[in-house]
Amino acid sequence: MTDKPICILLILLFIVFSFAAKAQRGKQTSLSAGSEIIVPLNMDYRRDNGTDFNTNLGFSINLKLEKPITETLHFTAATGLVFTESNPQYLYLNFNPNYSGSSNVFYDNGYHDLYAYLPVTAGLKYYFTKYFYVNAEAGSAFSINNRARTSFIYAGGAGAVVPIGPHHGLDFGLQLESGYKNTDYDHPISQLGLNVTYKYRF
Repeated sequence: MTDKPICILLILLFIVFSFAAKAQRGKQTSLSAGSEIIVPLNMDYRRDNGTDFNTNLGFSINLKLEKPITETLHFTAATGLVFTESNPQYLYLNFNPNYSGSSNVFYDNGYHDLYAYLPVTAGLKYYFTKYFYVNAEAGSAFSINNRARTSFIYAGGAGAVVPIGPHHGLDFGLQLESGYKNTDYDHPISQLGLNVTYKYRF
């Protein structure tokens, strides 16, 4: 593990604590369940071995516990299932020794790889207005199929909670996530997560 993810996480936490606006008085523990659409940011990566690595949209389901530390700062713990898909296009060169012109080039992209993870993360959520928040979290994404790799992951983002009565609400969030690895691409994958969760406060 490099120091870069840790530094980014510390910067995000510093930004969280830097907000000075009047925040929501949140003294209730809450449990959230929802789903997320994953939009990859580092698509069409070309490796030296002649492979174009194209990451497609992904999907996740998640469960999150939120516990107040203070009225404005909450601790979070989350888990779920994450599924992403890629289309590695392997480049082949067909050399004809009896032909002096250029070689024939073609791609074999007749299959897709599915990567499945079980992320476990912890973090902080700070409410800087009555309904709006920023958050940061980090943890591990455990591989649950042979194409995924167990990885250190981290994320930061913002969102809003729309209350529905005294105990219910909808949480809309936008997350910048990084760290997921797989067997076809040995680098952390960056992605944007758009999530909607149902939130119950008790």
